[in-house]
Amino acid sequence: MLILIPGITGNLGKHLTHSALIRGHQVRGLGRDHSKLLLDIKNKLENFIETSSYYDIPAIEKAMQGVDALQLDGQLILLRAAEKAGVKRFHASSWNYDWRPLPLSTLESYSPYISFHHHASLTSTTKPIYMFIGVFAEVYISCPGHGDFSPKNHGEWDPERKELSIWGDGEQVLWWTMERDAAEFSVETVTREGAEEGGGFVVCSGLVSLKELAREYGEVRGCDVKIVRKGGVEELERTTIKAREEGDRKKFWEYIGYLYSLLIIQNGKKWEEIDFLKFPDVKRTSLREFLERNPDI
Repeated sequence: MLILIPGITGNLGKHLTHSALIRGHQVRGLGRDHSKLLLDIKNKLENFIETSSYYDIPAIEKAMQGVDALQLDGQLILLRAAEKAGVKRFHASSWNYDWRPLPLSTLESYSPYISFHHHASLTSTTKPIYMFIGVFAEVYISCPGHGDFSPKNHGEWDPERKELSIWGDGEQVLWWTMERDAAEFSVETVTREGAEEGGGFVVCSGLVSLKELAREYGEVRGCDVKIVRKGGVEELERTTIKAREEGDRKKFWEYIGYLYSLLIIQNGKKWEEIDFLKFPDVKRTSLREFLERNPDI
């Protein structure tokens, strides 16, 4: 199977490529700069199509030719190009919390995903795949180059002080996935029989309460993790509303951390809600393994 991976030079793109290659599939990359590819990946690609921007239609249409499946980090333009090329296996950009039950505008960063989902279901014969993974472990812990959910963005984990800020009682469950595991789930899904039917899948590397996260980190690193009590859930709700009202939607990253903390409390998952039985061949990474593989965090 020939799989097209737009954004192949990104953090998740390299994991998607590795997962596809070890399963014996061909991979074609789409991106702006092939020099960012790791040499061992670059030499194994079927081809790399260079694009000048998200709106480079000729490059996108060229990349689609002969493709069997698509895993992407873009949305509507690629969907239309996939339709034109007859590509039926389409994995939408969706590695996040399950936004399907959320009303539009619940979370600024999720509104584009919700809008795309509704638009695709109303106008397209292609049925996208959506992968819900909770939060990337690399983002939550603020691994360099992977995003930042630290206190400077009103997040919870302080990578410098080794402190964990908690709203509520700390028993809320963090639904987390390592980037490598997310890639494994995604490639497994887009290459299986029936992928043309699309649908949403709820997966994760693990579920852990914030208190358990602090304890596990301390045990692996041999240190004490300080827990900073920020206030109750009602106080978080008031803080979120105030920050949103006073903030600029075009700069939502300045207050989005409050919304994510609220999302963790209100939209956690239970083990029985995870689609583990659909992925018997995917080996998940434990929290201890993740921490041991990333000694610098």
